[in-house]
Amino acid sequence: MPGRSGGRLADPGARTVTAGLVAVLLVASALVAVGAVTAAWRRDLTAAIAAVPLMFGGAGVAFAGAARFSAAGGEPIFGQAAMVLLAIAALAVVALGVGIAGREGRR
Repeated sequence: MPGRSGGRLADPGARTVTAGLVAVLLVASALVAVGAVTAAWRRDLTAAIAAVPLMFGGAGVAFAGAARFSAAGGEPIFGQAAMVLLAIAALAVVALGVGIAGREGRR
């Protein structure tokens, strides 16, 4: 309701939404599991390679979540940097899969 908040975007009494470590690790493990099952299920190499970035995304979520909730008091930037490196590796795998698919199409 725009009239109730007086034109502000957020209600000052609203509570922030946070995710716990268990929830973050459950999401990460679900992403890795779905990617592994998809990679194992597909017979075509290009379809199996397409599931690898999903597993990398799960690993990146786990890194970022572990760095966010680390008890050592280290910088949470490390987890984000690891996630960026995994995203770059996933992009390289997608490029490899597209290259393989392009070569198979010419045969």
